[in-house]
Amino acid sequence: MLRRRRQIKKLKKSVAWRDAEEQYYDKEGRAIINVGIQNADDIYSPFAYKTYELLNTEVSEYIDICEGSIPFEDDVCIDFYTENPTTNVEKTRIRQTIKRHYAEQAVAADRQLRKNLIQGLLFVFLGVIILTLEAVFCLLDLSPLWSLLDVVGWLFLWDGIEIIIEDHSDLKREQLKAYRLMNAKVHVRQYDIKIKREYKLGEFEEAEDEE
Repeated sequence: MLRRRRQIKKLKKSVAWRDAEEQYYDKEGRAIINVGIQNADDIYSPFAYKTYELLNTEVSEYIDICEGSIPFEDDVCIDFYTENPTTNVEKTRIRQTIKRHYAEQAVAADRQLRKNLIQGLLFVFLGVIILTLEAVFCLLDLSPLWSLLDVVGWLFLWDGIEIIIEDHSDLKREQLKAYRLMNAKVHVRQYDIKIKREYKLGEFEEAEDEE
């Protein structure tokens, strides 16, 4: 066990570990998620109707993975870098799509949280009632019913507790992710801006678009 701990401690000193822990922030203190696309249309699902764009599943999964490594207390900035130029109209549509996508996730998480809480409390209530009946039947020496109620009562009770504690915790995490990404600041820029910024080549600051 000690040998394994020493090995893990040694591995944590590697460059790869430090790179994985490193998080980049903009000048306003937001954690940056960089997303590379070729064209503006690449962020939309190929099955989405033109008047109601849906976020591409691969783009959504990538953003979700990046968001998972950002500390809970940090705000988020999503920087899209495109190979081809994008118009202000396209940039606005991208921002709207991102916000709508995660707003829908936030609404779904809120509904599921309420549903799980009600279900969990109902199961706990039923468990307590059944175990109370079990105690009554035990006093009346009705052993067959006592055994059955004991199993059913504890089943309801533990399922209710699991829903309230474990499932609630997972859903709260999903809710936090959705709210944070829904309120993220979204930029759409070209790759050359990113390259100039990283290598400090000439003027690289781009005028901010209207949100």
